[in-house]
Amino acid sequence: MNERQLLSHGCPVAVGARAFDVLCALVHRAGMLVTKSELFRQVWPGVVVEENNLQVHVSALRKLVGADRIVTIPGQGYRFVGRVAGPREPLPAREAGVGPMPEVDGRAVAVLPFGGGAEAVQRHFTDGVAEDVIHRLSRSRWLGVIARNATQRYGDALPSNAVVARELGVRYLVSGQARFHAGRVRVTAELIDAPRNETIWTESYERPADDLAAAQSGIAAAIAGAVEPVHLRREEGLHGAVAPQDGQYWPLLMRARWHFWRSGRDHLRQAEHYAERALRARPDDSPSLSLLAFVRIASVWAGRSACVRMDASEARRLALRAVASDETDAFAHFTLGTALSFSGQFAQAVSEQELALSLCPQFAAATGELGRLLAFSGRTREADACARQACEASPLDPQTSLWVRTRAIARFVEGDYPAAEGFALQALAQRPDWLFNHYLLAACQTAAGHAVDGRRTLEQARRFGPYPAEALKACHPFADAGQMAYYTDCLRRAGWKG
Repeated sequence: MNERQLLSHGCPVAVGARAFDVLCALVHRAGMLVTKSELFRQVWPGVVVEENNLQVHVSALRKLVGADRIVTIPGQGYRFVGRVAGPREPLPAREAGVGPMPEVDGRAVAVLPFGGGAEAVQRHFTDGVAEDVIHRLSRSRWLGVIARNATQRYGDALPSNAVVARELGVRYLVSGQARFHAGRVRVTAELIDAPRNETIWTESYERPADDLAAAQSGIAAAIAGAVEPVHLRREEGLHGAVAPQDGQYWPLLMRARWHFWRSGRDHLRQAEHYAERALRARPDDSPSLSLLAFVRIASVWAGRSACVRMDASEARRLALRAVASDETDAFAHFTLGTALSFSGQFAQAVSEQELALSLCPQFAAATGELGRLLAFSGRTREADACARQACEASPLDPQTSLWVRTRAIARFVEGDYPAAEGFALQALAQRPDWLFNHYLLAACQTAAGHAVDGRRTLEQARRFGPYPAEALKACHPFADAGQMAYYTDCLRRAGWKG
């Protein structure tokens, strides 16, 4: 790329300057979606260009590099799915054990064809599940999914995981098997860390076989919802203990996430530090901007904000930048909706979560946050349904404690304080390091008539530091002022001095 030459078998190939710039932008993020707006900014900075100009260059590139290597993501942009080698790295060998495993993109996931089913309708079902999983995962900005036409050549006689990963240039493989028996279909899926040949997640899903379309959609949604958080947790673990270098966007972002999910003021500072470095490596990156917004949000939630109003405003500003950078990023809209809740802008906050779910229907975090907003606004049945749906869709997500907490809030609003106490206990058991879980339990225990337990819980919470009234109010946006007054009264009876 430095010499601005495209070679075929060592011989230069004629390619226009703009087309070459488009190719560079796509190859630089191989396996990832590159939106049209990103391509316009990189290739035609500061110039207004018709969309058909981009289409002409993409069409020309397909003739040069192969039509199947540049995939169109309808309404969004393009993804380069060809194998990308380093400057002196040979193309990968097919045979297992030949040569070292090249560097692979930790973001990249390949969904292999699912096996099982001898009849044509059964094969159609398994193909459909794999295709649906690819489609759903491709909506996430946190991972890159290899296009189906690059993986469908693998049949029942698969080479080793390492060879498949080497050929596709990925670290992670999703595979599955279907079994049909007695009017039921059972799909077992797994996520594999290919270089380590390690299954890091596996689950089975069973549905009636009388409606295979519904079974296909439900199972694919469940698989996609589980894969993303498991993938991110593994990547966070791989990069969390190693100091990334400047310019290493993905390791920096994963290091930031690793710190974010850990408690303590220092971890939050480190999360901000690494997210800012990731943003410098990739300016206007919506995931980095969203994570920086959540650092500010978490600062308020944990009672560590020096100025709640300032942090809330900064979270909203960063989230708005993330949405402006990529209007199709569901996580950015989810972040903006969460930030808007601080100022009680319920209609806008709910709208952002609904938009996030329209972009990524299996997005459990947006479903859970929608439930939280509905609980505080008094729509408790809908809130409970959203919270249960989020927990079922992504049971391994680090945010499950928040969704169980929503069920406690819904019961508190309804006046069912014993049930609220039960869910608050579950939320605290999942994340005892989150200060606001202790406060919720103390309020629920007091309301349920267990004043001694409430005082004991609040006494335990004091080791985290104070919880200022301004922070508590921002994090508990009850639409009904009477509910807020009763909640704070329960806390004061438990010993809160805010």
